[in-house]
Amino acid sequence: MKKFIYNTTNQILGVEYYNTSLSKIDPLCAAKETGEVGLVIIKNSQSTPEEFAEWSLEYGHHLSPDIWCTDKEHSELFWRVTNEKVDDNNQGLFGDYELDWHTNLTPVPDAEEVVGLYAKIISYPTETWFCNSIPYFKSLDSTTQSLYKKLKVILDPRRKLGKYQNTWEPKFEEIYDSKVFDDIRKNRNSRQIRNCINLEEHYTHLYKPARGILEEHKFFPNHPLGTNGIFFTPFEIHKFKLNEQDYEHSESLYWLLWNDYVNGDYTYKHKWAEGDICLMDQLLTIHRRPSIIKTKPRELLRLACWYHNSIRQHYNYSL
Repeated sequence: MKKFIYNTTNQILGVEYYNTSLSKIDPLCAAKETGEVGLVIIKNSQSTPEEFAEWSLEYGHHLSPDIWCTDKEHSELFWRVTNEKVDDNNQGLFGDYELDWHTNLTPVPDAEEVVGLYAKIISYPTETWFCNSIPYFKSLDSTTQSLYKKLKVILDPRRKLGKYQNTWEPKFEEIYDSKVFDDIRKNRNSRQIRNCINLEEHYTHLYKPARGILEEHKFFPNHPLGTNGIFFTPFEIHKFKLNEQDYEHSESLYWLLWNDYVNGDYTYKHKWAEGDICLMDQLLTIHRRPSIIKTKPRELLRLACWYHNSIRQHYNYSL
């Protein structure tokens, strides 16, 4: 069965399937829903991790992460997001530390456009929150929408420019050893759609090469499915620009977005159960994880992909 997830003013925050196996959900239809609505939740997917990995190959275009936390049990498409040790020294991706609002398109904006999570081990009540800019943008008047379409947002990926809010990032060097940092750098440099394992070779020339770490981005993304929304990752923002000049109302705009969008009525809080799947657009949504219990096991299997070329409206840079 399928239904929409609504906020208190009947705006759509996502699509929810429940008690429906993946074999009954068309992967390209689900991908289109993710791109158009921002979030797809599959509760009690009745599917194994192996089935999810296989299904996802028709959902989008993938790279296998060659990284310390690559899953070795179910599929090499997965990263293990867990507070358990995955080797002799290191926890899995995102371990057991705080994970505040972010998108996975920072600091490299040409990386995978969708992130999927499969709940493998849930030993206590735990959530992930998703904030969706698609209904927020729809709620704005035409003058404000026109302004947002012209803005650029300047991020601070190298931590040299300064930001409106202090970043939440933990002290990675106290959590992980040097192999993890080497793996992250190597993996980051490989993230471009041209390298995908399931993209037909005759399509690769259509895609532009990845640009690496960038500071300046479109605030109104050129979304591959044509969906309208904003690229707002609050703990990375330095300022805004309008017509290549510093936007004079940058700070007031930032706090308006923080209050009306991030702390407004545009967040869905998913309570995990084993077998649940979440698929989230990275251009137009942000997500966070509230504090977890460090002494109890929690493991999500994470995969990331680009939208399938058969449902894209263009092959240009989105940000």
